[in-house]
Amino acid sequence: MTGQLLGWTLVLLGAGVAVGNLVRMTLVSGWARYEAGAEVVMGVGMAVMAAPPTAALYGTYGMWWAAVFGLLCLGGVALAVRQVALLRGVRHLSHRVHLVVGSAAMVLMTLAMPGSTSGPVLALAGSSGHGHGAMPGMQGMAGMEGMEGMAGMGAHGMTEAAASSGSSVAWRAIFWVLAAYFLVFMALAVRTRMRGAAGAERAEPALVPRARHRRAARAPAMLSVPNARLAGHIGMGGSMATMLLMMAA
Repeated sequence: MTGQLLGWTLVLLGAGVAVGNLVRMTLVSGWARYEAGAEVVMGVGMAVMAAPPTAALYGTYGMWWAAVFGLLCLGGVALAVRQVALLRGVRHLSHRVHLVVGSAAMVLMTLAMPGSTSGPVLALAGSSGHGHGAMPGMQGMAGMEGMEGMAGMGAHGMTEAAASSGSSVAWRAIFWVLAAYFLVFMALAVRTRMRGAAGAERAEPALVPRARHRRAARAPAMLSVPNARLAGHIGMGGSMATMLLMMAA
């Protein structure tokens, strides 16, 4: 799927997402812990999917991976519905929607990965469809008896090839849209975090120097939940967008 350098770079990003969200799981509880755990699984899946030695193995067992990501997607949907029912509104659903979209994207990428013994479930290359292969056979049989019947079969094959090509274009468009979504979400996550940090700094009351020193000494800023969430969103968004664009190319 990728060159060696890009493949191992994506492996590092996926592993970083998994490790960062493992740390985040120790800092949060409830829904946030489920979200972090789901992103751990997605990070591991992307690392295995992108690694050159395991890419074909991943595709061979792709249906199992797709089932796992499908369950994560359904869990995100269930929690989103529960929040809407309890709070009677759709505010603060961005993280839940993001998990649903991310899990669904992992399902699609998994189905688009070829295995060691079979092709991808989502055949993105319309020109490789079995309908295209009917055209040379039709030419070779032009002088044989029953040409009308074979021409009918060839026409059917050409129709299937056209449908396959149209399906390929549709799936590529979906992959492009998903890649754009992850890039935009990543930019918005950075923007929101910067605004939140600036707002917290403006809202902080004036402290005497000694109190400020004690506060800074006991606050592990780099391991805060917002920073961990931002790092996960950057890693997940960057690696997801890259892999989606490569599959759609």
